[in-house]
Amino acid sequence: MFGGGTRVPDPMSIHQLRSFVIAAGLITTACTAEPSTQGGLPEGSAEDSSSTSATFRQDPVVNPRLASGFLEASLEEQIADFLDAPNSAKGAVIAEEMGATGEVRWVPWLLDLHRLAQSNLVDAAAIDSLASLTGIASVNQRTADFQNYGTWSQTEGIDGGDGYRDWKLGLYGLIDDEFAELLAEVPDDTTLSQIHWGGVTRGGIPELNDPERVPVRDADWMVPDELVLGAEVDGAAVAYPVRILGHHELANDVIAGIPVSMVYCTLCRTGLLFDRRIDIDGAEVVLDFQTSGLLWSSNKVMVDEPTDTLWQHLSGIGIAGPLEGRELEQFPVVTTTWADWVAEHPDSETLVIPRPIFFPETPERPPIAYGYEPGGAYQSYYANPDVWFPILDTPDVFALKTEILGIRHEGESLAVSVEALADAGPQVFVVGGRPVLLAPTGSGARGYDGSGLDLGAGPAPDITDVDPDQLTLSDGSVLPRLPVEQSFWFAWFGNHQDTRTWPTP
Repeated sequence: MFGGGTRVPDPMSIHQLRSFVIAAGLITTACTAEPSTQGGLPEGSAEDSSSTSATFRQDPVVNPRLASGFLEASLEEQIADFLDAPNSAKGAVIAEEMGATGEVRWVPWLLDLHRLAQSNLVDAAAIDSLASLTGIASVNQRTADFQNYGTWSQTEGIDGGDGYRDWKLGLYGLIDDEFAELLAEVPDDTTLSQIHWGGVTRGGIPELNDPERVPVRDADWMVPDELVLGAEVDGAAVAYPVRILGHHELANDVIAGIPVSMVYCTLCRTGLLFDRRIDIDGAEVVLDFQTSGLLWSSNKVMVDEPTDTLWQHLSGIGIAGPLEGRELEQFPVVTTTWADWVAEHPDSETLVIPRPIFFPETPERPPIAYGYEPGGAYQSYYANPDVWFPILDTPDVFALKTEILGIRHEGESLAVSVEALADAGPQVFVVGGRPVLLAPTGSGARGYDGSGLDLGAGPAPDITDVDPDQLTLSDGSVLPRLPVEQSFWFAWFGNHQDTRTWPTP
């Protein structure tokens, strides 16, 4: 909800922002594609403009007078006053004062203010101060400015210093009561400063729970060249259409009796399948995942029930809460076309197109009905080389949104270009001492574990047979299936700064 959209007349109270967010129920662009005109935002109002900015008010208003003594107060006193009774006039003064200090520690504070205030007055002051503190000239476009200054701050590892945690929790708590509670568990202020609002409250992108499935032979709405995320668990195969996950991003499901979550980050174009079972104090607990409404390095942050732990999607690691540091087990996923999936898995199942979603607990909230056309979600984002949210400054070995296959083992990592692998054919890569054979599908690849075999890096030996769980070489060697991550280059690099790449520059 940020970027080149219509700006908001001054002043815009953050209390009003919170009221609007709650009343609207689902305000999205950065975390999901827009709903159809049957519910939620009208078509063309958000994603079509490549904007992550929402217009919260259209009626002109008059700036309030600042309370007596506000301008004479110290910056710390002004901040406390603002958090107690925020408005745009105070926010603009604070932004100017922060820039005047010349201290870069204020950059995360200014980014939060710019992200949430939705006010021309605050925007102008915050951007002027960010430009002054970072030495980076503004490009006069909200998405690009936020991304540029946020990327600088994240790459430099800027810590907001004394008072920053109270500032972050105070601002974010005005959007969603749960944000303050969730963010309070983030262990360090540098990470806290790098987590940003994705545009919705917790659960604002409705996850799919126990989605209805049918045999692939009955899915007559699917088309041959559309993309699916194919999952195979204990011999059972399920295809998750990207046209559906592009809108819901998360499906809590059960495959072969195993509770799993297929989680799809639209911003980094990555689908991962997690085992929802986890041991807590000797007892097996099944987690149900939701969208948290937060992003870290332009990657989805999930939250679970019942523990309220925040999880970074790409790593599958708990980053805040009772399960901080725990890592979820993954199952293999492949990105492929519907036609190829059905040819290889004629007995598998796929998801049924979801029905409109109603909210009986909040009857004032309109139902959500998406247009589930193939390729409909995020068209403008995928057609544009730029990203919407702050990331680490990423080497231009590949373009930011080049699709890569990520392999990690024993502290080593490798990023393989999907396109280059499709052209070269099956290859063996050695990562952390383990040979990994990647067999391209055209849209992605399957990975196989060559541990214990005398396989060197380079073109793969002749393959005689491939089934859902393993691959057989011409010498009779059998390689079991191995999870491989597929994502945009910037997203992989964000978690693996020392990664090798293939092809090498």
